[in-house]
Amino acid sequence: MTNPMTVNAPRIALQLYTVRSAGDLAARLQVARQAGFAWVESEAMHGLSADAFLATLRASGLSLASMHVEMSDLAERMDEVLAALKGCGCTQLVMPWLDEPERPTTREGWLALAATLQSHALRLQSQGISLAYHNHAFEFERLPEDGRTVLETVLEAATALRWQPDVAWVARAGESPLPWLQRYAERLQSVHVKDLAKPGAELAETEQGWATLGEGRLDWPAWLPWLRQKLSTFIVEHDQPSQPARTAAAGQAYLQTLLLN
Repeated sequence: MTNPMTVNAPRIALQLYTVRSAGDLAARLQVARQAGFAWVESEAMHGLSADAFLATLRASGLSLASMHVEMSDLAERMDEVLAALKGCGCTQLVMPWLDEPERPTTREGWLALAATLQSHALRLQSQGISLAYHNHAFEFERLPEDGRTVLETVLEAATALRWQPDVAWVARAGESPLPWLQRYAERLQSVHVKDLAKPGAELAETEQGWATLGEGRLDWPAWLPWLRQKLSTFIVEHDQPSQPARTAAAGQAYLQTLLLN
């Protein structure tokens, strides 16, 4: 299987959740621009209509690398999502999260969810859009029926679905990230690049165990050259930054150094 996500010059984007404390979409985009980003990843349309979302994005001068949309948006707002994506030339969509009540508890349930994602992925594929699944830690729990992980079950059942690995969550689940990345190398769409705090780090508790990119314990210098051969979209994220603007700027500078120099 050949990865259709052509590897071009790297696009370094900011997941706008990182700077959510700044306020609305326009305010977050301003922080991203000041931090040196040309690209962003949005949380759906930030409560706006497709037209208002596109107008705000265009006014910022930034480009959309990827958009996160939850299952409800895929089911209920697909046409509007497609309008927004096509309006800004974005071809990457990601389903990023399942609330606990949405998570199946059996293999059969996960297979049903995978079938729904497969249906969405095929519809989007016909429109030139690639749909990926974004992991947290629970996808590495093993199902009692066969001992396989949720991630394996979903990706292997939904063959049109791609993967946006959140590598820090893979590590936080107790897994070694590289074997998983290698296993699904041809399914990679983009990657969330963030860090885990070193033991005893000053802000570890305040930042819930996360760290500003390059200041933590994950071995990104070892992983990024390999990832650079597989994909083009690298997304800076921090789930609980104490200084969001600084974290965004540091993440941008770190990836510029490792990917572009």
